[in-house]
Amino acid sequence: MKYLSSRFEEYVLECEKNNLHENMKVVFDKIKDNHSNLIFYGPPGTGKYTQVLNYLKKYSPSNLKYERKINFSLNSKKEFCFKISDVHFEIDMELLSCNAKVLFNEVYNHIIDIFSTRSNKVNYIVCKNFHCIHSELLDIFYSYMQTLNHKNLKVSYILTTEHIGFIPENILGKCQIIPFRRPTKKTYRRCINVQISSNTLLEDINNIKNIVNNITILNRVEDKIVNIIIAKMEDVSNIVFLEFRDAIYDIFIYNIDVNECIYKIISHFIDNKRLTDDNISNVIFENYKFFRYYNNNYRPIYHLERFLYYICTKLHDKKI
Repeated sequence: MKYLSSRFEEYVLECEKNNLHENMKVVFDKIKDNHSNLIFYGPPGTGKYTQVLNYLKKYSPSNLKYERKINFSLNSKKEFCFKISDVHFEIDMELLSCNAKVLFNEVYNHIIDIFSTRSNKVNYIVCKNFHCIHSELLDIFYSYMQTLNHKNLKVSYILTTEHIGFIPENILGKCQIIPFRRPTKKTYRRCINVQISSNTLLEDINNIKNIVNNITILNRVEDKIVNIIIAKMEDVSNIVFLEFRDAIYDIFIYNIDVNECIYKIISHFIDNKRLTDDNISNVIFENYKFFRYYNNNYRPIYHLERFLYYICTKLHDKKI
């Protein structure tokens, strides 16, 4: 498991002893050895990465005992560290930053050079946290999955993600989705041998390591920030726009999923009947435009501010 060690082999050994998803063995056995692209999809804290390694071990000549780290620098500036085994190469999409498109291309070419020296029938590129991929890289990611100059080299992809709705159809069409549901508290207790507080909600378990080490983290921060934003939008007569902007900035500061925030804000006003049917249609259409342009601009907060301001105009009949 993730909380015990970071070595591939120890992940696998611990999974064999305490597997959060025992049903996956049947699923993995049914996957044909055609080495198709896979998407491991599920909420955080469910052991998706452990299951990826558990799946890969049967293709590893060393059973994932072989492990190396490769340092890679872009333009001799920032250095990135990647983990590699004798069957796969790992890239954490969350760490590629704003240079994701250029960096991934450089790393990809380096990966192909490494894979081409091996005698493996297939090699895997594991893209962790695929839901954090930069939009510019997502737009061209399909080309990496279908284009390969080395005809004798087969490369397959495994993506781990908390969401799949954002993934384009051309990528989904080339992948088999393997869903993971969140384990029960009983299953967590059995695997980690630690009592979980009755006050701990399942959806707050984002990292098993925090439970084992009794680490207290700021839970539900997303809801706290969303509630502050909603309160300011409702009390528009007393709104201070600099404070409103600071509240919006907290979404970025705490690295909160913008999609989830927008969904909760819109749902709140619909559930509380603060929007008429016509305004709901207008907001949904504006929401589509927002996500279309969001992150395609060097200042994404502009699009977020504009959209929330638009909702305010509908809430208060444009009396702002």
